Amino acid sequence: MGRMRKWLDYIPDRISGGMRYVCGRMSPDVRLIVVVAVLVGFSALSIYITVSSIYNIGRREGERIRIERMRQLELHPGTAHDSINIIKDWNNGRNKAE
Repeated sequence: MGRMRKWLDYIPDRISGGMRYVCGRMSPDVRLIVVVAVLVGFSALSIYITVSSIYNIGRREGERIRIERMRQLELHPGTAHDSINIIKDWNNGRNKAE
């Protein structure tokens, strides 16, 4: 566990040191150009991903998914579709045979 913790502390320090070394050797003008270029590059990539995602919404999924019409649910199987049939079978809560 201690060895893993050493590596987790070492890696960010190593990356930070490398970045300081590279940026320290650049002049301030070159550093500004690099920062602006990276900013523009990531901005263009972000806009491209957003626009392509919006463009492709539903484009491919619509071909795979078949939309069916809703069917009427039969609540009382075997009875006619008329709601009066229930009243015909029962007379004020009593069975006709009574």
